[in-house]
Amino acid sequence: MWDVKKSIFIDRSVDEVHRFATNPKFWYQWYANLSEAENILGTGKKGTSMDMKYFLLGRERSVHVLVEENARVGNGYVWRCFVTGSFDATQTWRYLTKDEGTELNFEMSYELSGSIIGKVANTFYIKKLMSNSVEQTLQNLKDICEND
Repeated sequence: MWDVKKSIFIDRSVDEVHRFATNPKFWYQWYANLSEAENILGTGKKGTSMDMKYFLLGRERSVHVLVEENARVGNGYVWRCFVTGSFDATQTWRYLTKDEGTELNFEMSYELSGSIIGKVANTFYIKKLMSNSVEQTLQNLKDICEND
């Protein structure tokens, strides 16, 4: 498994950011390389599931997303999901109140299926692509939330 960790400050209340960011109907608008959700069951709360396409290296990869946790914790929220399909991942999003805005901490652990060649490719290339994709995703979310 490999990990990606990123943080960003969003100049909007934690409640507003969390409400928007956890609604799967909007993910494709700000999550880099992600298609619109299909077969959605739920609204982003625990138990919500859906099918999506993630575009990596010019290829469409089918994934299934299951929300494992969406809860208020202290002065913020934690949202966690499992991704299965073309690759497996766990994503954890922590939304914390900071300076009248939101500090968003993102963590993802992922594993690509395939041979040792795929794992070597990840080490040298895909890991950088995933990191850049997460950065773009967080920046997109920030831009939308702050310009609403």
